[in-house]
Amino acid sequence: MLLPPRHLHHDLAVARVSESGGPSGSGVGGAEASVPPVMFVRYRAGVTGQAAGTVHLVPVPDERMMGVVATLCGALLDLDEIEAGYGQGMPCMLCLLNQVSATTPAVRAPMSSSGCTGAELVGAVAYQAWGWPVTQHRDQIRLSLRCDVSAIALPILLSIDVTQLLTTRCGAPAVLAHPYAPERHIVLTGERYGVGLPWPASVHHVTGALMLPPTMTPRGPITWTQPPGQDSLRLSREIDVFGALRAVLSNPPPGEDPLPASTRPPQSWFAGHAAMW
Repeated sequence: MLLPPRHLHHDLAVARVSESGGPSGSGVGGAEASVPPVMFVRYRAGVTGQAAGTVHLVPVPDERMMGVVATLCGALLDLDEIEAGYGQGMPCMLCLLNQVSATTPAVRAPMSSSGCTGAELVGAVAYQAWGWPVTQHRDQIRLSLRCDVSAIALPILLSIDVTQLLTTRCGAPAVLAHPYAPERHIVLTGERYGVGLPWPASVHHVTGALMLPPTMTPRGPITWTQPPGQDSLRLSREIDVFGALRAVLSNPPPGEDPLPASTRPPQSWFAGHAAMW
């Protein structure tokens, strides 16, 4: 397993590259002022054949890594399947290009487009107009997950039910389909809970910086299954997603179990966290 962040600077190769110009900020309110330091990771030997030797770059997180890590080339890697690369192995050229090339804040939308919806404005112009912490490099748009913004990967059937419940409770969330996670959808939230929540084993947090549509990855495009709107991140909080998840798992639709029995939380999971609600 990867080491906690406080050890990364000593045990992993770390590089820093600054952005050229642009506004600074953090959280949902603005683009990052600099590209964060990165670390080398690769698949463990035997996990995925020859691809196990490819060394990817991922942003060094500001907290302990968990779940799934997003690389600079757009890939999503399960932490249980990777190890620190230590600079050994074939480098991912797309990761390297994205790190050494200038990364600039997304271009701001023209004033006339401020009222457009996600369907009308797709891309960096819309995200920046909404205040999302995005940067753009050529045709790649990167959403920072280092501040309040978080990304939660749910099994597809579970994601559909959670999205419907969230839409009823607080408004439609922004939901992604990612070619590196074909069995999951990724729900974006604009406010972390503050402490770690007891997510089921089949639900993963994405760490690093997540690519947004219309970015193309080596395995295909990233797309929206639920397009975002101006208030998507503001209305969808991490605790809201957890609450909707708990409700769906506690009372799934008739004849439907959104999680396989092997990954479904035990009854103690529900009883032990009832006090949160």
